[in-house]
Amino acid sequence: MNKIVSTLLMTLFPALALAADSSSSGSLSFAPPPSDYSVVFLGNIFGIVDGVLHGSGSQIMGSMFSVFNSAVLALGGIVIMYTLLVSTMNTAQEGQMLGQKWSSIWVPVRSTLGLALLIPKASGYCLMQIFVMWVVVQGVGAADKVWEAALSYLNRGGVIVQTQINPLTSLQAGGNSVATGASRILAGQVCMAGIQQALESQRQTLMSQKSSGEGVCSGTPSATMAPFCNTAVPDFINSVNMVSIQNADPSKNTYTAKMPNFDSNNPYAVLNGICGQITWNAISNINTVSSVVKNNDLETAKMSRAIAIQQMYLDLAMVAQVMVNNNPSLNPSSSGSNTNNKPFAPGVAQQQFGIPYLNSGSACDGPSNDCVSWGPDTSNSNAPLFSGTEFQGAITDYNGIMMPTLNLIRQAQDSSTANKQREFITKAQQQGWLMAGSYFFDLARLNAADLQTANQTDTNTGLDGSQFDTQIPLNAFSQNKQCSGTYAALCQWLSGNQTPIQNMVGMINGSTLVGPNNSPLSAPSFGNNAAQKVQSGVLSSTVYGFINNSVMVHLPGQPGLSPPQFAMKFNIDLTPGAMYLKSQDFPCGEVKIVFFKFCLGQLLGDIFYNFIIRNLFNFFLSMMASIINMIIMAFLSLPLLGMAEIFKHGVSYIQQPTVNPVVALANMGVNYINFANDLWIYLMGLAIMSAIIPWFGIFIFPLLAMAMPLLFAWLSTMVSIGFLTAYYIPFLPYMIFTFGTIAWLISVIEAMVAAPIVALGVTHPEGHDAFGKGEQAIMILMNVFLRPAMMIIGYISAIALSYVAVWVINAGFANAVTFVQGDPNAPTWNVTGGLDFGQSIGAGAPTGNGTSYQPDENYAAQKAGRIDTTIGYTGWAGIYGFFFAILIYTTMYITAVQKSFTLITYLPDKVLRWIGGQGESIGQETSQWAEEGKKQVEGSGSSTMKAAGQIDQQLQGYGMKGMKKLTGQAASKNADVKARPGPQNPESTRSKPPTKGLSE
Repeated sequence: MNKIVSTLLMTLFPALALAADSSSSGSLSFAPPPSDYSVVFLGNIFGIVDGVLHGSGSQIMGSMFSVFNSAVLALGGIVIMYTLLVSTMNTAQEGQMLGQKWSSIWVPVRSTLGLALLIPKASGYCLMQIFVMWVVVQGVGAADKVWEAALSYLNRGGVIVQTQINPLTSLQAGGNSVATGASRILAGQVCMAGIQQALESQRQTLMSQKSSGEGVCSGTPSATMAPFCNTAVPDFINSVNMVSIQNADPSKNTYTAKMPNFDSNNPYAVLNGICGQITWNAISNINTVSSVVKNNDLETAKMSRAIAIQQMYLDLAMVAQVMVNNNPSLNPSSSGSNTNNKPFAPGVAQQQFGIPYLNSGSACDGPSNDCVSWGPDTSNSNAPLFSGTEFQGAITDYNGIMMPTLNLIRQAQDSSTANKQREFITKAQQQGWLMAGSYFFDLARLNAADLQTANQTDTNTGLDGSQFDTQIPLNAFSQNKQCSGTYAALCQWLSGNQTPIQNMVGMINGSTLVGPNNSPLSAPSFGNNAAQKVQSGVLSSTVYGFINNSVMVHLPGQPGLSPPQFAMKFNIDLTPGAMYLKSQDFPCGEVKIVFFKFCLGQLLGDIFYNFIIRNLFNFFLSMMASIINMIIMAFLSLPLLGMAEIFKHGVSYIQQPTVNPVVALANMGVNYINFANDLWIYLMGLAIMSAIIPWFGIFIFPLLAMAMPLLFAWLSTMVSIGFLTAYYIPFLPYMIFTFGTIAWLISVIEAMVAAPIVALGVTHPEGHDAFGKGEQAIMILMNVFLRPAMMIIGYISAIALSYVAVWVINAGFANAVTFVQGDPNAPTWNVTGGLDFGQSIGAGAPTGNGTSYQPDENYAAQKAGRIDTTIGYTGWAGIYGFFFAILIYTTMYITAVQKSFTLITYLPDKVLRWIGGQGESIGQETSQWAEEGKKQVEGSGSSTMKAAGQIDQQLQGYGMKGMKKLTGQAASKNADVKARPGPQNPESTRSKPPTKGLSE
């Protein structure tokens, strides 16, 4: 039976047969390792599944499925009877086998196959269920391969996420040797593409002549022309492969790749090296990492420089091909790409390459930090062909590929630490993809070890030994169309016509543009050359001009590495203007005396209120304002400034852009929790001391009574954030991934239950030609197969996205928060200052010189549209703005991290929509299970703060009782002193009950 199933599967899915054939090499084998946990857990649920799952698990599922499959098989018999009956009637009526609507080929095949897939085996599972479980196990193996690939990359020095290297550091890598090699590679590639274009045009002409019986290719060509006439021009650029060259002889110290580099049996091999050669050194100290990585990873690390050069070569090859295609002399069809059909640089470039621009919008003259963009030459307004970043981008790619190996070499200097960081990798590979979520902090530790070294670059590359000489292709041509030299074949194939080669050389150094009396451009040099000038005009669209101008563009580097800064804007000015009594308009209160009448009520109101009471009140208020100001500041400034320092210290943990966001949040939460509890203990001790020490509490408790509500409010916020980030966020990756694996197990159970029903759908005569009513099962089964692998991809992507999301927030938050907080470097303290901060904080504040107490009628109109990003909010709003700015930043940070890890379940649910599958929801539903843990943690934090608040209230109550006791005792003593000189009186007797009451 197993042979039948295998034959059936290989027939229906030939790609699986190919995978099985190549299993000997292990490259396409998806068999999970024997210790894979997910296979063990599948065995716990399903027991023995013939040929797929083995073990001593319970067979209860097989027993139930045996009956279930028999029931479905009975339904299958009914469907077969229906098919036979209807098909017979359709055949008799329509005169066509099975009728016109049913396929005479597919319906019989599906009926037979579907019924066969429903036959239960001894284990209770039918063939369709066995096939589904086989697909599931193959999906497990695929996920293990993806997980193993990620671990292998990390093992050989890679990181999950890496900040971009500083562009200037990248450009100067290897003492400018990488940039020098890249320059000669690009020139050689343009040379190869130009020669190839010239040869293709020449051969096309000769083939046209041959068809009419003319030309050197007709009849019997000469020994020199025969290879050219009989062999198509190959791809020159793709003939160079640094990886193949180093693989052929790994023991060499220096390698050379000629441009082009055809095999010796290729007739065009006579042109090898005509466009120069690429030279590089083997990595000299790579063997020092043997104590850190395995042999297979070591071999990959040894090849890293060749791989990096190959990547840089491919990047530049696209630029070279575009340049050649843009040359109107080598590619006449490009002359129509410009709207006016007039080339920017005749014989060199139809469309201009562009020049660097300053941030002010004008063209650069030479090296400057302000050269940050790229645009058209000032002599032409047409759009440039390039963006100006291509050359530096190729160099950056080289440095990026070399980074893991450089990390590995650096780590090998402390092999014990490196090995300790990698101890989990072997265990993680053995356990399989299912346990990936539990290794989050191991991944974070390994990633953190190398994230700080983004600006290290390769050394001793040997790339500066690469060669290119524009004269070599021209040396094959001599006067009177005579051909000589090493590359005489090129001259002979072009019939002695050197014009295409001259045009190619002119495209590189501008020799066809400057004229015979002027020198062409030299190969660019790299370094801090202040005398270097931008090549403008037609020379900007040569290869050397483009390279020269490209390296002057200052790329931005990695954004988001500078976190926002927060500063307490303590700019309160408690001016008494808002409390001043305002002038009132009193009613007339007319009094008439004979023929004389006057407004007595208004007169009295103006005299007693507007003139006497108001002015006296406002005068004394202004006299006492400074004293009130200092008292309030003494009670409020210290607690607020203290809390500000704690918040700044806490947020500093998440202001480290290269620290894992989950780890940073956890450490911030620990800091908040510890400080909140330490402060609570300190306040409790202070309250106890105040109650014990006489007279001390009289001064301390008013301060505590004023500061405690404000402190407690922000302490509650601090503890809530602390509990969430310290006890929930660290488990978030593990919880979401683990719940995602449970969702996968649920989907597997669903697939096994649905498998016989899908087979029943296959037997149905209607629906899809090949799958009948089981068509939808293909997408669902594909989701079950790919879900584990997509969870691993989502898991690793989520870790990287959490970093990037924080960098995105950092890149813009500082600019957005200035409206609330202002410039952090602006003055941050002002108690009594006037005009700059907080003057006239109320609508009734005094105006002018302060002699008028009337409200400013234009105050609201002036302040409604106020946008001051230097000061930000003023007054109390400015103080609270500091706390809320930190709170909003922290909230955005937490939200970004949480949403990043939803990728673990988002990808498996949504990816198949791209090919018409319906989005699943099981992953999203299970990811919400983690919210239950979040609610529990937040509830615990709230309960903790409520309990602390109740204790504080009780302490304050006891303290106030103690103060009353002290006050009562003081009053009793004063009463006794007054009573001693005379006889007993009622006052002395009335002073005893309160004392007695307090003592009780």
